[in-house]
Amino acid sequence: MERGRINRIDLENTREDIIRFGLQLFDIFSNLDTLRIFLYAYDGIMSSKRAMEELGLTPKRYYSRLRELVEMGVLKKGEGGYEYTPLGKALYQLGYYLLDVLKNREKLKLIGELMRTDILRPKEIEQILDVISDKSEGLELVLRSLYTKGRSDIIKITDYEKLVNYLRKDIESAHDFIYLASRYIDTRIIETGIIALGRGVDIKVLLSKEEGLSNKLTKLKLLLSPTILKKLLGMLSSGMEINKIVKEFEFSYSFCVIDDEITYFEFPSIIKGEFSIAFRVKDTSISSKFKDHFNELWNGATNINFL
Repeated sequence: MERGRINRIDLENTREDIIRFGLQLFDIFSNLDTLRIFLYAYDGIMSSKRAMEELGLTPKRYYSRLRELVEMGVLKKGEGGYEYTPLGKALYQLGYYLLDVLKNREKLKLIGELMRTDILRPKEIEQILDVISDKSEGLELVLRSLYTKGRSDIIKITDYEKLVNYLRKDIESAHDFIYLASRYIDTRIIETGIIALGRGVDIKVLLSKEEGLSNKLTKLKLLLSPTILKKLLGMLSSGMEINKIVKEFEFSYSFCVIDDEITYFEFPSIIKGEFSIAFRVKDTSISSKFKDHFNELWNGATNINFL
């Protein structure tokens, strides 16, 4: 999870007129009378006389500030009175979020302290954000933009060795589960998975039905390092059922789901059996769909004789 990232403001490549306009907006809204008139216009200003009375402003103060808002393109005069322009509506919404964040700045400080360490897991972070941002729309927007997976992080992988390296690192970091449907048998992935299995991670592997699969599994046992093979045999002798971990099914492409967060999926190659391209995606909604797909395949899969 990439934490604390905010969008960068590139002042050097921003037109000077835009910067000056923004500074003017900051300047006029720094005046409390202007701000009160702007907020009062939420439902439109049908009567300036009534607005002055309710806001407690003299005609001079009222009209001078109202004129500024009109000249800046924030308010416009319509048939029924003064109302927000599209820019005015956008600024109001931004102001709403800003005020909400400012009122909850102590909560922001708290979440910042919590996120400074890597102790919290993604699910725990989600739960904390839900509690802290309760009934605070602006705070929720900011927190989720900074600390969650609101956007998809996608990495394109065109080299099989790089795919193995990425996948091994994510398997090593897995906490809850690893669901792998693979057309390939790679001892490096298998060994990393066995280690994860040993620390309590729920692992399920679907191997593709193809000619000579049993021979490949026999060779795999020979290729596994003695230490890993001994570890696997120890797990099996303790009562672990291999067919609750490995099954066989027909599928056309490989994919892997890790901890409801990370998904790998392969685009099938034109040449059968060869790797072409894969993607690594950090997105909970995508992971959920692939997880459901895996479970459907698993429920229809057949047992295999591994040992």
